[in-house]
Amino acid sequence: MFKNILTFINTTYKAVNDYGFDNVDPNLVRYFRTEYGKDWQSALTAHLYKKDRSNDKKAA
Repeated sequence: MFKNILTFINTTYKAVNDYGFDNVDPNLVRYFRTEYGKDWQSALTAHLYKKDRSNDKKAA
């Protein structure tokens, strides 16, 4: 039970902080950091969202 609570807290923490981009190509992260500066996280999140949406439309 305690381990489940810790797992939940850990995943929530990672989603809120920078660690959410661990599974993203490091070169893509580097590109967005260079091009967008301080706003690289929101730009990368928007890019990944659009990419995921286009993949969903192709699958449907």
